[in-house]
Amino acid sequence: MLDFLNRAVTVDTYTLVVVAMLSGWAGVLTLHVLSRTVLALVFVPGFTLGALVTNYVFELTGFYPTPDRETNVVIACTAGIVMALLALLLFMRIAAIMAFFRLERHQFKRDMADRDLPYRRELRRI
Repeated sequence: MLDFLNRAVTVDTYTLVVVAMLSGWAGVLTLHVLSRTVLALVFVPGFTLGALVTNYVFELTGFYPTPDRETNVVIACTAGIVMALLALLLFMRIAAIMAFFRLERHQFKRDMADRDLPYRRELRRI
């Protein structure tokens, strides 16, 4: 973990510019798709972290798709942003499901029960 933080802090200028540009554009696209400003602002740090982590993993494992270093940085950052987007959307879906179940537990129950007749209602006995 300390090695990742050390490499993330001492990243070169080119990688920093690529991460900033890709994360910014991903945030703008997220803003236009979701129409929620706060949600887009929350996603941008996740995109940045995903890009930096994937770039670090590419360097750590020695995985270089092309012989050009600059192209490898762009590929790693793009793959990291896509994976971060999927992880953030999955987290949002799980949070929405949990909120639905929590809200359902606190909603009022109906006092009336439907019986055989369509217009007749009786009080439910508990």
